[in-house]
Amino acid sequence: MPAIAVIGAQWGDEAKGKIVHFLCRRADLCVRFNGGPNAGHTVVDAHGEARLHQVPAGALHPHCLGVLAHGVVLDLWALEAELAELAGQGRPPPRLLLSERAHLILPYHRRREEREGAAQALGTTRKGIGPAYADRAARRGLRLVDLFHPERVEERLRAEDGEEAAQVLAELLRLRDRFSPAVGDARAALAHALRAGQTVVFEGAQGTLLDLDWGTYPYVTSSPTTVHGIPWGTGVRVEFAAVVGVAKAYTTRVGAGPLPTEERGAVGERLRESGREYGATTGRPRRCGWLDLVALRYACAINGFTHLALTKLDVLSGFSELKVAVAYRWGGRRREDFPSSADELFHAEPVYETLPGWGEGIAGVRDFSALPKAAQRYVRFVEEFVGVPVALVGTGARTEDVIVRAEILGYT
Repeated sequence: MPAIAVIGAQWGDEAKGKIVHFLCRRADLCVRFNGGPNAGHTVVDAHGEARLHQVPAGALHPHCLGVLAHGVVLDLWALEAELAELAGQGRPPPRLLLSERAHLILPYHRRREEREGAAQALGTTRKGIGPAYADRAARRGLRLVDLFHPERVEERLRAEDGEEAAQVLAELLRLRDRFSPAVGDARAALAHALRAGQTVVFEGAQGTLLDLDWGTYPYVTSSPTTVHGIPWGTGVRVEFAAVVGVAKAYTTRVGAGPLPTEERGAVGERLRESGREYGATTGRPRRCGWLDLVALRYACAINGFTHLALTKLDVLSGFSELKVAVAYRWGGRRREDFPSSADELFHAEPVYETLPGWGEGIAGVRDFSALPKAAQRYVRFVEEFVGVPVALVGTGARTEDVIVRAEILGYT
């Protein structure tokens, strides 16, 4: 059963889209199992740069079916706009399967998020994600399948939208007709594909440290972001050939919440500009800092990663020395574990180990032995500290800018 999971190992924005697109060159299905249009997965290929929010990154390959499973919350307006943008790049239309059980993001969800002030307090993307998941849990949500029973939809819309309900309903019915050929039983289709031995890549959105349970609560997203979210979000039990954790060679975060290794001065600004660290979904500047190995080791333990993909190594070129956090200090003592309390993490001071940097540019390098010795040492230090081999190394923005150090899905 050739299935592989690709999971963010930090606070999101780890270049999962690039890694998923790379691996899906030989995949039959690419499955999103969590989140919604708050994802911002960037792919750079022969057609240019695509910023994906709901379309699975693997679906940009014509042979690969993109599946939006029931764990996703779906904004049909945003999906239509995203597909139009891809068509404007001259891309063939992605093949999609939308779970009929997926919950819908509706205009009142976005309004509710603004009204409740969550965007200001937690740094959300203001896409209505949290309120949509809240309605799902409260059993008052609307699912894609409900659009085929308009009377139920109308009743719910009137409770939320009042006089605007008729207009919203008309739009939803138009979108239903637009997407109805792609709507189906995603769980059954996925189970059949796995039984048939097809290659399936599961594409996680956000990152482990934003997980609703295992992240820096309450500064988290509203769905499971770890490998454990896959059965929750798809309804299938999977034996994985590989579980790949994706981490940048440094650390970033968007919005509020603790970030122990954040650099607010020249180092942070240099990482931000060299790495183009601005949100693909919101455009907000990302907070940047040195690589936090305590947090990364925690993510490895939570997910049981079999491999790591270390991305954006090229951004570190030109630093004379590099720091990596190997422990924290708070309360007058050294701690090597990742705390459950965000309040504790706010007060954690990183304990750094310093490694030599390198001056050579490495953008586009695809052979590990061609990297400067200091860059090789940096990669080896990471994998030795966390206890997981670095199988893929990203050296640029393009899909093909990847060094393969271990066989994954037949890549050598």
